[in-house]
Amino acid sequence: MQLLERLPAFLLIGLTVSWTLASGSVSASDNSEKPNVLFIAIDDLRPELGCYGADHVLSPNIDEFSSQGVLFESAYCQAPHCAPSRVSLLTGVHTRHFDGMPMVPETLAPGKPTLPATFRKAGYTTINNGKIYHQREDDAEQSWSEEPFSLVDGLPENNHRTLHDPNSVNFINRKNNLGPFFEMPDVSDNTYIDGQTCEKTIKDMRRLAKMDGPFFLACGFVRPHLPFYAPKKYWDLYDREKIALADNRDAPKNKPRALRGSGEIRGYYDRGIQYNSDEFHQIARHGYYACVSYADTLVGKVLATLDELDLRDNTIVIVWGDHGWHLGEHNYWGKHNLLHNALRVPLIISAPGFKKNVTTDSIVELVDLYPTLCELAGIEPPEHLEGKSVVPLLQDPQTPGKPAAFTKWKDGLVVTTPDFTYTEYEGDESMLYERSQDPEENVNVADAPEQQQTVKRLSGVLDDAREQSEP
Repeated sequence: MQLLERLPAFLLIGLTVSWTLASGSVSASDNSEKPNVLFIAIDDLRPELGCYGADHVLSPNIDEFSSQGVLFESAYCQAPHCAPSRVSLLTGVHTRHFDGMPMVPETLAPGKPTLPATFRKAGYTTINNGKIYHQREDDAEQSWSEEPFSLVDGLPENNHRTLHDPNSVNFINRKNNLGPFFEMPDVSDNTYIDGQTCEKTIKDMRRLAKMDGPFFLACGFVRPHLPFYAPKKYWDLYDREKIALADNRDAPKNKPRALRGSGEIRGYYDRGIQYNSDEFHQIARHGYYACVSYADTLVGKVLATLDELDLRDNTIVIVWGDHGWHLGEHNYWGKHNLLHNALRVPLIISAPGFKKNVTTDSIVELVDLYPTLCELAGIEPPEHLEGKSVVPLLQDPQTPGKPAAFTKWKDGLVVTTPDFTYTEYEGDESMLYERSQDPEENVNVADAPEQQQTVKRLSGVLDDAREQSEP
């Protein structure tokens, strides 16, 4: 309660309505009884939230939502990059099938129905607001009942890099780049594209509540993706001088040459701040946290509307991130590598009649969400799906999950187990981190004599995964 008392009112919008779950199980015998789906994606969000034990991050709405469902501690993406991660989730196909980065569904799973297309065929009204696919026009005609919001209503003139601080405009006028990597104008939530996505989602929900039949309503927020642009009030939530920096800013010992950080942030103007200086680390973390709190408030507004309309007791709600992110660990910023910080994602599922206010450590993958939603909605899943439904974990969070998760990035493939992350790159380079002993992945022990049995075992696991990927 002390935390809630010190938070400003605008952060608590989603907590003003009592959140309850129905005690009955989901029935899907006809369209009137099928559960709705609220599918909330948050770009570049790593599991650094209050509900994941990060008390320094102000995320009261997602924290409260986590008490209404199952929080997954060990959820992993299939690619540490927006487009292939989302394509894998929405097609139900692993990225390890593909030599390169699948940017659109037809590339990864030609001729196969996507998740929203399957729900649309089952009688759902499917609506996409904001960033769900990376390429926003992907599969629009097959997947969505209406044109995606990101393609209408003038939003191309207000994308995620649109500047709203005159000083920022001055910077971009003088620099041939994407503009500054942060800004904090004193503007309303709806000034930025995410605020408009939130309002459109709320408007759609009110309209859908009056219609016959179930809905699949997708809402994708861009923040905390770069650049770190958020209204000033969210920056004001944090005292920059008190923000702790990563304590492992050196590269991993024995790192392979193939391991690199993300050059993404270098494409933005640094506003005269030396890259990777203490000042840079502090401002970048401040910006990321401000954007997380901004996204959290918008999630709260959407969930508050769900409850206001009395839709909660027949709506499956999923909040997920598309990949992890580095916040200065090993002096990396971004997601483009195969270290654990880039692989692990936040995932919370609330479904009527299932467990709430519980966590599970069982390993799951984002590719599992497609079959999970099909099972929860009573829809026959397409035969091509490669994920595994996590409904047993919603029933009993102690149920064993997968033995491992797989993630691909460029020429590297990683297997993640409860204790290890093991990566093989083309050219015989590899990484092994024993996370139970080295959770920050500071020392690559792939060549350590005492680890050769583990390397042999996990290399065999990767070989098996590659064989399963062959057509």
